[in-house]
Amino acid sequence: MKTVAVLRAFPKDATWGKVLKVLSREFKVDCYIWDRQRDYVPIVENENISYLRCTIRAGFYNLSTLLKMLLFEIWLLYKLLFARLDFIHAIDLGTGLVGLCIAKLRKKYFIYYCIDPYYVILPAHWPKFIGDVARRIENFVISQADIFIITDLLRMPQHKGATPKTVVEIANGPMLEHLVPENNPDSGEFVVGYIGALIEGRNLLTVVDAIGELANDGVTMVIGGYGPIEHHVKERSKKYRNIRFIGEVPNHVVMKIEGTFDLFAYMCDPENEGHRWVSPNKLFESMALKKPIIVAKGTLVAKRVASFGNGLSIQYGSKDELKKAVLLLKNTPQLRREMGEKGKNEFEENWRPEIMEERLKECYAKLGR
Repeated sequence: MKTVAVLRAFPKDATWGKVLKVLSREFKVDCYIWDRQRDYVPIVENENISYLRCTIRAGFYNLSTLLKMLLFEIWLLYKLLFARLDFIHAIDLGTGLVGLCIAKLRKKYFIYYCIDPYYVILPAHWPKFIGDVARRIENFVISQADIFIITDLLRMPQHKGATPKTVVEIANGPMLEHLVPENNPDSGEFVVGYIGALIEGRNLLTVVDAIGELANDGVTMVIGGYGPIEHHVKERSKKYRNIRFIGEVPNHVVMKIEGTFDLFAYMCDPENEGHRWVSPNKLFESMALKKPIIVAKGTLVAKRVASFGNGLSIQYGSKDELKKAVLLLKNTPQLRREMGEKGKNEFEENWRPEIMEERLKECYAKLGR
């Protein structure tokens, strides 16, 4: 059985779970991860998957972390130099350059999967040249990869200057086993929900305030996740009796909780390139669950929502527009159902996990597995 080395510097998100699940059916999969807080819980486990962890402690989004990233990459370089492997599958630039170097040195196939371009997720206050260097490096990695996997073909303008050999679109959607029945018990409340990264640029504090002010209208909110502004979101949520902050949620139960939502809220800052172009898993999860979604105008996700007809777009940062949109959907069940149906139909036709999994398998078939 051939071996795939899957590399991930930020392994807490669920996105790479489908990669492991699909590959482990036909290959031995060795996962090289940076378990920076020593609390990583594997998303997928079976006899064909092994996890190798670098446990250098680090936080997020500071220069100290950047220096520790170099130590992680030295660890990764050493491990891959002597590992048994046939393919290298690197996810994002945190592992992409090392993965490419080893693939060239050892004459192995290299697959590069970009969930988010590295240069756009760096803090805004960092020197601009760091982002410029990261962009050039990532474009080089993309151009040299045997296969470049992107979450949405509409994101290609983010990689201007790159010349990939082969591009494959694999959307950032849910895994098959995480899907839940559409019909959940009616709690009698109208629930707006968000479970995801608690970071700047998602308008989260405004969302909390807007929904908090709708307590007398029978609207509640469930908000969960982890990230740099987790404390601020938690404290703001305490101000309102109709906001429930649930913190970090295990990946395998996220969609069970989301199945109790009546409406998803996902705001991205259109003025921030990293947020403007994001193709979020929340869009596809809302579609799979037959729920409408509210997003911010001027973003890629707003383009998708306009095309699919499965939600509303409002001005980013506008509390009043958000409140009006929520109340419109709450008070118009037929509109809500129609949007849910449109999203579900689009999901079934073009974005089901089986479709994405087949594309991933085809990547390896192209490389002559």
